[in-house]
Order: sequence, then structure tokens, then C-alpha cells
Amino acid sequence: MSTKYVKALLDGRKTTTIRPGALRVAGRVYIHSGGRIVAVAEVGDVVYKLVSELTDGDAVADGFRDRGELISFLKRQYPGLRDDAIVTIIHFRSVQRVDLPEDVHYGGLSPVKVARMALARLRLSRREREILEAVVETGSVRRAALRLFGTIDKRRAIRRVLRRAARALGNGGTEGKA
Repeated sequence: MSTKYVKALLDGRKTTTIRPGALRVAGRVYIHSGGRIVAVAEVGDVVYKLVSELTDGDAVADGFRDRGELISFLKRQYPGLRDDAIVTIIHFRSVQRVDLPEDVHYGGLSPVKVARMALARLRLSRREREILEAVVETGSVRRAALRLFGTIDKRRAIRRVLRRAARALGNGGTEGKA
């Protein structure tokens, strides 16, 4: 999340986040910005809508002036997002400021170290291998997302693979999928 939106989230002016797709959302989410985890949020409601169904109220809760500004932003952030696409609106119940390195999710290891270890020790799908190789080659989750997806907004998919790999490695895993 950009620092502008993190500030609004921490100030209580932004109480939701809207992401494309019908996402499964945990009860607690970690807000990343600038290569760090800057907040932990407890999730309240999770609502699914079509882009065309978004309202001014949705926009204001997400830190925008109105529906038009929100939709314009979403379409810039997610090229190809259509009016009939589903979005997930995640309502935050509470937000706590933290300052943690991103590697906290990976047993204290850097994303690159987890990727290297997983590539050497785990049986991985072709896609998992491709993602982890990109992390190693680029040296960061952000640059790997740019290389693989053309946008940093897909870092979530890379982090998911890294977390699964870290868990498998933590279980002694020299077998099985990450």
C-alpha cells in the first residue's frame, strides 16, 4: 500500500481496501508499504460487488472523494479491470501501527533466502519454481512481481508462495509441495 493510503488508514480516514477478484480474507491482515509491514488490521466484514455496483459510500470508506475517483484509481491500478468484474471490499475493524521487516512471515529469513532454500530442498510446481526463481534473480518481492506480472500489485501471490515454502521448510520439508 502506498504511504499516502497507509497514513489515511492509520488516521482512520480509510476504513476499507478494495481488491479485484473474489478473495478469501483471513481475520487479520498485514499491511505492507515500502518493504516493511507497517500495520496489522483486524478484518470486519468482507463484501463482494461488481465494479459497476460500487457507491460513493464505498469510495469514501476507501479514502476517495467519490465513486468516480475510486473507479478511475482502480482501473489505473488494475489495467483491464472491467465494470462487470468482481471486487472484494475488506472492512477493517481495527488497525494497529507496527514496524516490522517483511521477513517476519518467513521465520526471520529474507524472502531471497527462503526462495533459495525452497528451490534447493522442496518439490515445487513449475509455477512455484518460476516465482521463487524470480525472487532470487531480482533480489526482492517487488521486483519479482514487476518481472512476472508487470505490476507490483501482484506481490500477494509471491508472498503466499514464500509463506508456504517457509512453513514447509520449517517442518523439515525436503518433500511435498510448498
